[in-house]
Amino acid sequence: MKIIMLIMMMLLSASAWAEALPIPLKQGLDRLASLSGFSCKFEQIIFYDDGTKQVYRGLLAVAKPGRFRWQYVSPCEQLYISNGDGIWLYEPDLMQAQRLENISAVDPIAMRLLEGRVKPEEVHVLDEVGGVYHVSLGDGDQAAQLWLALDKQNMPMWFESRDSLDNRNRMRLLSIDVHVPDKQQFEFKVPKGVDVIDANGNVIDSNNDGE
Repeated sequence: MKIIMLIMMMLLSASAWAEALPIPLKQGLDRLASLSGFSCKFEQIIFYDDGTKQVYRGLLAVAKPGRFRWQYVSPCEQLYISNGDGIWLYEPDLMQAQRLENISAVDPIAMRLLEGRVKPEEVHVLDEVGGVYHVSLGDGDQAAQLWLALDKQNMPMWFESRDSLDNRNRMRLLSIDVHVPDKQQFEFKVPKGVDVIDANGNVIDSNNDGE
């Protein structure tokens, strides 16, 4: 009986060890969870399976709870913004704004990570090569895979997701400032002359006087 108990304890210990996160990765998740907000520049690169790529650059600001400003400045301007109550998509070149139903139009995996809402127990390390962690977030059908690299302060240096065609979407965070952004950054007022459209692109309000 003692031998059986010893074997069971060894198996349980091995299982717990296998699920334990590497210290830098856990520290990185804890750091994001501890921050009230931050801002940075970003570079987003989409690598397509045919060898081509597309590069986007912009500014990102995040503040808890649920506030973010995800602003693309090149090659074209586009803004996703939320004050914690709904999300706006604003496209200056098209003179259009749309109120979105949920965060899926932005990037739910990225926003969960950046807002510090990914808990260590949700993360399963699949592989680690040269400081790049290949992880699975969540379980079952809801699980999502992510590749994550950390800087010396255990903040995300870049993270990458991949689709079923093996296209890679990598987000690099640059010049991170861990001070909480001014809350006014997360407010959006529809500019004068900008049309408000629905999900099908139909104009529901011609904002000639500003909102």
